[in-house]
Amino acid sequence: MNKKKASYDKPSTIIGKDTILESSMLKSKNSVQINGTFYGDMEVEASVVVTESGYVKGNIFSDFLLVAGKIEGNVHISGQLHLTKTARINGDINTGSIVIDEGGNIEGKCSMNNSQNTNKKIIADKDKKN
Repeated sequence: MNKKKASYDKPSTIIGKDTILESSMLKSKNSVQINGTFYGDMEVEASVVVTESGYVKGNIFSDFLLVAGKIEGNVHISGQLHLTKTARINGDINTGSIVIDEGGNIEGKCSMNNSQNTNKKIIADKDKKN
């Protein structure tokens, strides 16, 4: 099985700590870091990092996700999802693999699927509905 190794590259997009951004969709081929507040959905073909001060209200589709802050929405991660001790996710999770540090919190369903194409299928199905 060809498993992706977690990779949290230097982000090309950073939403600052005192910034509130509202968007129906953020799409990026490069890594994104959320230090502030983001309202909307994200499709990122790399990694997303939600820092301790970060808050996301929306769905996230990405290869890798590192959470130290709070997410209210569903997450679809083709690679690894890592929740630190301060992480809070209120929503359903679909991921290739998961790491939860002691204290990390999930309120919702969690399913693991080792298929690397999981997110691409979910995104394609979502696009068909729109």
